[in-house]
Amino acid sequence: MEETLSRAIKRIVGNVSVLTALVALVAVLVFAATSPSFLKNDAKLTAEANAGTPIVQARTTPKPTPTSSATPSETVYPTSSDGVTIRPWEDIQIAGYLENNGANSFKGWSEGTPQRATDYWESETEGELTIIVSDDGWTESDMEDYARSFMSFYGCNSDEVERVTVETAGGDVSATRSGC
Repeated sequence: MEETLSRAIKRIVGNVSVLTALVALVAVLVFAATSPSFLKNDAKLTAEANAGTPIVQARTTPKPTPTSSATPSETVYPTSSDGVTIRPWEDIQIAGYLENNGANSFKGWSEGTPQRATDYWESETEGELTIIVSDDGWTESDMEDYARSFMSFYGCNSDEVERVTVETAGGDVSATRSGC
């Protein structure tokens, strides 16, 4: 008799435990479905979490260009008398953006992205960077996404970049982003 009672109590306790776990799971699912911010992607946290994550690199064939190349590490820079490499301001900013994205060049981005289509960059004044991408039918939204990405992954963490402009080589489509 006592053994039957003990077995019944164990079954009841087990069933109550399973029921409690199921109710908690349903409550989390209902809360997730009704809350606009629960379990949603936070772009800034994602960027921080992914900082330093390597991007699989595609094989690239370097080609010389008369302006800054899309792979700043290929350019030979002058050095000062104490052996320190002197690099143009805009190349340093681009290198920082690539590094924060775990890339060695813009060829690390997926096909069909404006980052991969980056031809060159320039700066008339420190603090303002212009990135030129090839004319491949990019929209203003594409340029805005690229500018936002640059500021999110690098510009907001750097005291040196105040504004970035991304534009097509023909200058038909462009977007400018300042601040975070």
